[in-house]
Amino acid sequence: MRELTMVLFVALGLIASNVYAKTYSQPQAMALHGLHKIYVEDMGTSPEAARFRLLLEDQLSGNGFTVVAKREEADAVLGGAVSLVEPGVFGGPMDINLTARLNSSDGTRLWSVNTGGQIVIFNPVSSLKFKDPIEYRARELVRKLVQARRQSARAAGIKVIK
Repeated sequence: MRELTMVLFVALGLIASNVYAKTYSQPQAMALHGLHKIYVEDMGTSPEAARFRLLLEDQLSGNGFTVVAKREEADAVLGGAVSLVEPGVFGGPMDINLTARLNSSDGTRLWSVNTGGQIVIFNPVSSLKFKDPIEYRARELVRKLVQARRQSARAAGIKVIK
């Protein structure tokens, strides 16, 4: 009986090591937490879209990403579309709608976001400082990307320092 138990444990150990090797021998898709270098594509042809792209590059650089000038140098490509919507009946600043997608260098979608509509800020101090909806959307996009990157790191068991 003891010998049979030993044979079963050895067999289970061999099977487990074989399964482990097969699981991790396949190439893994790049995870969001491993992302460092980003190439930012044009977000449209309007002057506002060009300005959004420049503001977005500044925000990415200020939040731990490296913005590269050539697509070939990047870990991932961030692209999308920016559209402007005239204010409604009650006036106010122009609304900015944004759809963005982050793809790995091989074309695999890593992350996407779609945001837009009237910008409402409940904090009185922040609302007094609010002047530019294009800059606000660039900051919002990068904030959401950083949050998704942290979640990816936590899911991979990597300790996240804030």
